[in-house]
Amino acid sequence: MNVALWAEIRRLAEIDKLSGRVIAQRLHCSRHTVAAALELEQPPAPATARRASLLDAYLEQIKDLLAKYPDLSAVRIREEIARGPQGYTGSTTVLRRYLRRVRPARGRVYQEVHYQPAQAMQVDWGECGRIQVGSTMRKVSVFVAVLCYSRLLFIEFTLSQRKAEFYRGLVNALTFFGGSPRNLIFDNLKAAVLNGSGRSACLHPEFLALCGYFCMQPIACARRDPESKGVVEGGVRYVKHNAVAGRADELRCFEDYLALAPAWRDQVANLRLHETTRERPLDRFQQERALLRPLPAIPFDTDEVVPAVVSPHARIVFDGNRYSVPPHFVRRPITIRANRDELRLLHEGQAVAQHVRSYQRGQLLVLPDHRLAALTLRQRPQPQALAQEFDAWGPEARAFHLQLNSRPVKTSVHLRRLLNLAQVYGRTEVLSAISQALALTTYDAACVENLLLAERRRRQLPTPTLPTPQRRELIDDIEPELADPALYDRFCHDTEEDSHGTT
Repeated sequence: MNVALWAEIRRLAEIDKLSGRVIAQRLHCSRHTVAAALELEQPPAPATARRASLLDAYLEQIKDLLAKYPDLSAVRIREEIARGPQGYTGSTTVLRRYLRRVRPARGRVYQEVHYQPAQAMQVDWGECGRIQVGSTMRKVSVFVAVLCYSRLLFIEFTLSQRKAEFYRGLVNALTFFGGSPRNLIFDNLKAAVLNGSGRSACLHPEFLALCGYFCMQPIACARRDPESKGVVEGGVRYVKHNAVAGRADELRCFEDYLALAPAWRDQVANLRLHETTRERPLDRFQQERALLRPLPAIPFDTDEVVPAVVSPHARIVFDGNRYSVPPHFVRRPITIRANRDELRLLHEGQAVAQHVRSYQRGQLLVLPDHRLAALTLRQRPQPQALAQEFDAWGPEARAFHLQLNSRPVKTSVHLRRLLNLAQVYGRTEVLSAISQALALTTYDAACVENLLLAERRRRQLPTPTLPTPQRRELIDDIEPELADPALYDRFCHDTEEDSHGTT
């Protein structure tokens, strides 16, 4: 009996008041069918005829396997029931369909969380593709912070997800909200979590300092558990699909992203009718604003602080670029303080240089003052300075200098040549050659150089040479690795192993 027949029998019996025999004649059915329909108070359930399956003969064996191994896969169950000559020969698809009916569904059951005003804020990163910055392709990221009660949204685009960018985004979000909530919910961020996750997470001390400064309790989510911070996950998706998507013609440079963030946030995101709360976030925020904790009077320092040592070419490296430093700080330690727009270089607490931050890679940024100071130091010293430096070598040097002054030669040329020889051979060897020249009453830099060469030939030593490039500016930024002179001792003297080997 189908539902249509049952309904017509009831209508004829209850409305038209016909007897069972008349109803049976009119509908061409049995009187027993009419009687059975009148006894039913509910419509008859549709009868589904079940076809026989190849799996029917193995159902008991499958039940035993599931009782012993509840999570056994369909492939393994098929292997077990297919053993022997009378084994199962059907497909795995049929077996999977049966297992879905008899095995309980697996997966988490989620519970909707309701937040009180000023109770919590959730934060996370999102990736928004790449953009050309000068000659470098950089990833664009968006920092998203959402107040869990009002759903008020804050976004900030960045070119990295560095620790300093995360802290800066947090502080800017709290400044935008005008206060801090009681809890801060985040996932397994490197800027916040050193190791572990969830309740066992070991948090970064600088992140703990930030949370303590604003009196927020940090709550770390478990690893690979985005549902535990679903409010901000939805916010990240909303930013990607509504703020960034379809704006390729508008977002041609990073400055366009920076301009988009506040305009879209204030004119679209926080004025929309939220799908969950059915209120506008800005209107709902009015109930939450007064309950936020006021921010401290002194802003939190979010500058990235990095120690560095100035290279011999008066350069420091930061974020893939080289920046100039005054040349008199060469080989000295300095501190780099970087914010979003500029770099400040500090030595013993005092600012020594300030650069505009570059987000390209592989760039050399030199201030004109630093270049001029370096050129000044590279200028040849005056004759008086040469004489003072040479006389400081000792009485032999002063005696040689006196004899040069009494002869019709250009003294500064000889002194400069002798000082250059000291860079090649060392002051000790040059002074020894000067003493020999004084004994021979020969007062000339060329004579001193000949004496040096003769002495090295007598000792069977190689003649050192000093590189003299034709264009020195081409190698200003080359930093060759200095070799250890001790490596060459084995060419001049027997090592301890050699002496033991010959005994």
